Amino acid sequence: MLLVASLVVIALMSIVIMYACNSFEDAADFLGQNMKPGVKGATINAIGSSLPELFTTALLLFGPLFAPDFFGSRADGFSAGIATCAGSAVFNAVIIPGLCVLAVLFMGVKGPGGTRTKVDRITLDKKVVLKDGIFFVGAELALIYFLGDTTVVWWMGGGLVVIYLVYIGITLGTGFGVDEGDDDEDEDEEDDDASVGLLGLNWLLDANARFFGGKDFTRSSAWVVLLISTGYIALACAGIAWAVEHSAQALGVEPYFTAVILAAAATSVPDTVLSVKDALKGNYDDAVANAVGSNIFDICVCLGLPLMLYGLTVGAVELTASGAAADVQILRWVLLAVTAVVLAIFLIGGGVGKVKAVVLFGLYFIWTAFVVGRGIGAEWAAVDEWFAANDVAPAVAAMAAEPLEPLDPLR
Repeated sequence: MLLVASLVVIALMSIVIMYACNSFEDAADFLGQNMKPGVKGATINAIGSSLPELFTTALLLFGPLFAPDFFGSRADGFSAGIATCAGSAVFNAVIIPGLCVLAVLFMGVKGPGGTRTKVDRITLDKKVVLKDGIFFVGAELALIYFLGDTTVVWWMGGGLVVIYLVYIGITLGTGFGVDEGDDDEDEDEEDDDASVGLLGLNWLLDANARFFGGKDFTRSSAWVVLLISTGYIALACAGIAWAVEHSAQALGVEPYFTAVILAAAATSVPDTVLSVKDALKGNYDDAVANAVGSNIFDICVCLGLPLMLYGLTVGAVELTASGAAADVQILRWVLLAVTAVVLAIFLIGGGVGKVKAVVLFGLYFIWTAFVVGRGIGAEWAAVDEWFAANDVAPAVAAMAAEPLEPLDPLR
């Protein structure tokens, strides 16, 4: 019964997040109308759509201080927070681009006059993909280094936040300019306005309609709608955090396992909605930049900021040497491997088409099978011995500690 209740809560909270995301997207489109392609997706959309991961991680980490019966232990909470962000990163990297391809393939890209043209692939600016990919891999390597010990302290979270600040500074440095056309008058969004949605939630959570009568945005009203939508998302995340702990309790597994699949998918709903809508408008760079930018935000801010604040106000987080913490150590490497494959798919060839979409979905199937295998203790998923035998983590930590040689500009 507890498992059913937890799954119902996750499904309901996912719907709340999805509808709250509609208002968020409209306000984000208005505020980002002067940004170049690929920048709005990597900044406003990515930050907004990653708020569920931030709130969920913060609740799982800080929640046990105030309601241990509700949230569980601190170490388990932090491990579940890492799992949520890592699982969400994999979901974003493989499922979202695949869904974008399916959307333009079957629904078509919106053109002049509202006509739709079906296309067989999405094409990307490889410079944008490469820049975002370098920062994402850098964030993952930093995470591998910081989680190499069982004691996680505040400055490690601060280091992750600094990586994101550098990323956002570089992205915004070239991010504004002409965005000719910005056909946001394509008021093809009547379906959003006209529909009350499941359980009437679309009507209820339409922040612009409820608080401003559905009038055209001004800069101030757009920010208010963003904040209200963020509040809705935060409340939904409290429900997800509860469901993570209690579904794990019902299944007799660590919260890590339910977080890495259930919470990760639920908190990725905003990223999915925003990216697919951008793809249907032909904004492929924004669609993929939202997914990759969200991943950088997930690793650097959704994990880094709560960890830094917790370390400064409460103390270090002690991860046990076995159980969920051991799985977190494995998860870091699996995430890095998946990222390398996905970046290769994005950068090789002339775009992302049907075949690559199938490969991406296949990666997620393998990922899910691996997590489930770890959860049930399957022998084929027990890769701990290999990592221990090869001393992989210490080797990377030593590499990270070595100073880089300066580049020779004449080469």
